[in-house]
Amino acid sequence: MRFSYYLNPQTIEAEDDKRIIHEMLDHTDFAIKNGFTDVWITDHNFTGYSAFSDAIIMAGAISQRLPGVHIGFALNVVPLMHPIRFVTQMNLLDQLTNGNLTVGIGAGNSPSEFAGYGINVDDRHEIMDEFISVCEKAWFHKDGELNYSGKYYNGKIKGRIIPKSVQKPHPHIAVGTGTPERLKLTGQNGWSLLMGPREPQYLAVRMHMFQEGLNNSGLNKKSIEQAWQFTGVGRQIYVCADGEDWHDTLQSNIDHWIRISAKGDEGKYSLTKEEYDDRYDRYINGGWLYAGTADEIFDKLEPLARLGISHLMCWFDFGMLSDTQVKSSLQRFIQQVMPRLAEIKKDSKYIEELLQDNPMATKAPDALNTL
Repeated sequence: MRFSYYLNPQTIEAEDDKRIIHEMLDHTDFAIKNGFTDVWITDHNFTGYSAFSDAIIMAGAISQRLPGVHIGFALNVVPLMHPIRFVTQMNLLDQLTNGNLTVGIGAGNSPSEFAGYGINVDDRHEIMDEFISVCEKAWFHKDGELNYSGKYYNGKIKGRIIPKSVQKPHPHIAVGTGTPERLKLTGQNGWSLLMGPREPQYLAVRMHMFQEGLNNSGLNKKSIEQAWQFTGVGRQIYVCADGEDWHDTLQSNIDHWIRISAKGDEGKYSLTKEEYDDRYDRYINGGWLYAGTADEIFDKLEPLARLGISHLMCWFDFGMLSDTQVKSSLQRFIQQVMPRLAEIKKDSKYIEELLQDNPMATKAPDALNTL
């Protein structure tokens, strides 16, 4: 297992923005200097769910601040972007990173973010499909004239996309999805799969369907290895000190996270008690937050390593944690958790048991559509 540092700190007041962004950059420097291999960046707007909002500009800054580090997006909300501009930006980032780039794309789901850009959130999947089609045309275009015409994007290029990408025919792509047909399609395309806070049995099913797609892709060994290399799962992590009760020390941070994630994810600016309690339970017990001692964190993450997940996106800076809290938690993870996780090998027997015991893997794979 290797470890990526995931960037998505929250903010409240405008006066907080600069401090939070620069603290985040310092945390990133420390993580990369102490064994983390990648930086993965997310894309959110307006609500304070992200302190920097523009993931692409942040990626450009990281590429020059930490030369040689692999940069990925988890994810770019592409229905809010223009595909030709996006291809140009990704090609430039591919040049700036010398090909150490994974372009994570997703449809998004926040009503408030779509409203801010004047786009109907219900159209997001249709827009994304057309977006990808235009991007592929642009990435394969050499020179001369390129026309693209559809429901959402229309234009004509005379010339070429400048600069060209380092990776051929385009930068590596990753997507976040959970439906059977899109899991298989992701594998067939040789893209990487990004997974969220699901229990191991659900991750096993998704990885199994992804592998089915790879098996039918006709891709060479190198492309399949690349698809698995950047396939990963994300977790919020807080490693507490000996004797610390994280339920107490993180109480205000958890409350802030629940309320601001409701804004960022669903456009909910107020929550009923029932809604709050439901989000609290899913956050604490559903796989979002892994908090505890170093031993407890290892026990929570070890099943992911046994699943063969080789890429863990670690989210340390969340819920307005203080600079000291983030640094201390990160340092304990580096010293007491990372070395032990790196030794865990893929356990084929464990995976087979999860698949056999999970009815969704054998009887009703379409049920994944509801997750």
